Amino acid sequence: MAATPTNAPVNGQRIALVTGGTDGIGKAIAHVLAEQGISVIVVGSNADKGATAVLELRRASGNDHVEFLQADLSLISNVDAFAAQVSERWPRLHYLVLCAGIIRGQYSLTSDGIESNFALNYLSRFALTETLLPCLVSGASTGDPARILVIGGAAQNGSIAFDDVNLGKRFNMLRVVSQFCEANDVFVIEQARHLSEAGLSQRVTITTLKVGAVRTNIRSQFPTWMKVLVPLVIDPLLSQSVEEIATSARRLLLGTEFEGVTGTMFRHIKRFKELQAGPRTGDPAQGRHLWDFSKQLIAQARAASAPSGS
Repeated sequence: MAATPTNAPVNGQRIALVTGGTDGIGKAIAHVLAEQGISVIVVGSNADKGATAVLELRRASGNDHVEFLQADLSLISNVDAFAAQVSERWPRLHYLVLCAGIIRGQYSLTSDGIESNFALNYLSRFALTETLLPCLVSGASTGDPARILVIGGAAQNGSIAFDDVNLGKRFNMLRVVSQFCEANDVFVIEQARHLSEAGLSQRVTITTLKVGAVRTNIRSQFPTWMKVLVPLVIDPLLSQSVEEIATSARRLLLGTEFEGVTGTMFRHIKRFKELQAGPRTGDPAQGRHLWDFSKQLIAQARAASAPSGS
């Protein structure tokens, strides 16, 4: 049996939800949490991979409290339905790990009208945090806040094309990655501000862990030039394992030294370190702009998917 974590609540197990938890970094994080006796909900879009992941995680961790929920989080309607399901079954959450992501080299829009990389790698994370926040507030206990961890890419100090967020005028992978990485970083800082303004900073914290080259299946949709360049040039110099990333994630989720730390950026490229946000990334005006813009995109997606006449 896995050891009971020292910060386990008196009235039951702690519960973690890990998006992208059926493979790669997300699965490795789910494993380190399950090893601590935490109940883990892994989320993915593929039911077969989900069933396999649950069996493997239970066997490797010695923890039978691992479940799979299927969801395609690239669409806001799916995020809403998924969050409602989670809220009903688990009204108290203690950890939310946002790891689901893609690197899609071809330009494509979701049925919500959002560029697919931005939709899954950023907007779904914003929406899911918003809808599950009451569960995290309920799961927090005095002196032991619930923790949100955003797993992001290594790019820093990028720009967000608010006037063309789908990058339809000039789509390329460098702009795509730079944009969603910057959006995640700004979101983490702004979410921490919102929690503080609402008097919830002692109950819920949020940090981001930015990672470099990691050999996972996210590479399957790389454009051809990245499929060639990354293994030949980047991997020999900077590649790291999913287990190394999960070790750093464990510190941010469970480490007493990070209890109460919020709105902070960390990076793991060969080693773990804290980062300082650039002037634009940390600018409250930029944070408010992204927040309002994200709410607008989500409202448009919900309106578009609403039944006719509702």
